[in-house]
Order: sequence, then structure tokens, then C-alpha cells
Amino acid sequence: MNPLIEIMSTEEASKLWGVHQDHVKRLCREGKVICRKFGKMYILQKNQPRPGMRMVTN
Repeated sequence: MNPLIEIMSTEEASKLWGVHQDHVKRLCREGKVICRKFGKMYILQKNQPRPGMRMVTN
């Protein structure tokens, strides 16, 4: 299995979540998303809910 299919850049996350890339970077800095920093770049886990979305339970 290719581990690269499980990660995304801040640019990909911004398009997926419909927010600005700077907002994604801020979420990374604040620890509100699952990510790792490599140099100046954040790498995020793909299979995580959009930040701020609440899980709906009945």
C-alpha cells in the first residue's frame, strides 16, 4: 500500500474543505487537525473530518 495516498498538502486540504490555505496552516499551528511539519511545510492526514464540523448522532 502506498502511504502517500493517505496524506495531503495544505493546498489540497484548503480545496477539499473550502477554506483558504492560510486558514489550514493556522489550524495546523493550533493543533486542531492531524498533521506533521516537515521544514516549512505541513502534511495532513487525509481521512479526517473537516475542522469545525460536528458529528451528527441520533
